[in-house]
Amino acid sequence: MLQPIEAGLSRPWYRLKFPDALEAQYRAETARQSGRYVQSWLAIFTLFNVLSLVMDREVFGPEGFVVPLAMTLGVFCPVALAAIVSLRGRPTTVRISAAVLATALVDIVVVLNSARLAPAPHADVYIIIATIVPLVVGLIAPMPFRHCLWFCGASFALYGGLVLGFGLCNAERSGLPLLVSGLILVPLKLCYSREWEARKTFLIGLRVKLQGEALARANARLTVLSETDSLTALSNRRHFSERLETAWALAGERDTWLGVILIDLDHFKLLNDTAGHAEGDLCLVAVAEALQTSVAAHGGLAARYGGEEFVALLPEADPSAARSAGEAIRVAITDLAIRHPGLPAGTPVTVSVGTTAGRGRTRDFGIQASDLLKAADFALYAAKNEGRNRVESFMPAANVNRQAGAEARATLPSA
Repeated sequence: MLQPIEAGLSRPWYRLKFPDALEAQYRAETARQSGRYVQSWLAIFTLFNVLSLVMDREVFGPEGFVVPLAMTLGVFCPVALAAIVSLRGRPTTVRISAAVLATALVDIVVVLNSARLAPAPHADVYIIIATIVPLVVGLIAPMPFRHCLWFCGASFALYGGLVLGFGLCNAERSGLPLLVSGLILVPLKLCYSREWEARKTFLIGLRVKLQGEALARANARLTVLSETDSLTALSNRRHFSERLETAWALAGERDTWLGVILIDLDHFKLLNDTAGHAEGDLCLVAVAEALQTSVAAHGGLAARYGGEEFVALLPEADPSAARSAGEAIRVAITDLAIRHPGLPAGTPVTVSVGTTAGRGRTRDFGIQASDLLKAADFALYAAKNEGRNRVESFMPAANVNRQAGAEARATLPSA
């Protein structure tokens, strides 16, 4: 999408239109605009025409003044007021262009009719005013260039036709009408420049928007990558630690339970040594999928904690619920029936599970999020010492002494 935008920004000056896709988007975004700006100027324009009746009375006198008065109040003012009313709300560009065109054309007729009837010394003033009308309206009205072409063309054709039809251009006075008629075409240049700049602003704004969206997507991808384990697609240890701290703080505010579960594959080193690391990775992926499904059913978060070790947190899970969830995880992984090649035939891959749960109010007694992990870790290695493929639980305490856990690890030849 950025390539068409750059092409649009570098297009030659004579090519106003965008490629089809961009052109459709530009027109859709600029199809409607507030009509108050044009309404206000049309109101001022109408007031100017009413005030010009003072000049008409001086030029035509009390008796001849009736015709311009009737044309202004009976023809121009109703058309101008109808145009103002038609621009309520957010009118389309077509309606805006039609309103200003109708107002300008009617005013040209009224002014040139006055030029036809005015005494000779004053006719030139009305001829000039008749060109100033479309000039001013064309400069003020926010019309697209294609509409401005119609506006200026129609105004020029009407002006020329009436000047010739009313006999205002003859051998004696042809110079002035021809000279001032060029003023009617002046809005074309301004309208073209105005639309060119509007389109340029649109492209730059669109480019900034797309670049911002692309940057946001890239940042989101980086965030996901920084929080995700590349092998299992579970959350990684760093992200889990952040979520655990947040969840424990929230539990403290609400005085609710928070469960933590540690899961470790049994005899995983033997599996790697026997079948190879590729098979070990496949086993980790399958276990991660089962773990994710089981933990998600309890509204928790699962993560790969390192190597063959996984961890989960369960908001609002008391010790009993945490142990039940740990048992469900153990059964789900056993039910995968992944054959362990380093153990007797038919032996599946199993896991040892340690669970714990802390009440939010215990934060006041010094229990930290790290203490929940220590308690789950102690329970995990108790499960290992008790023969693996089982669930053990331990309650958290401040500054848990890990000597027992270290001794338990020392008695195990491998995971």
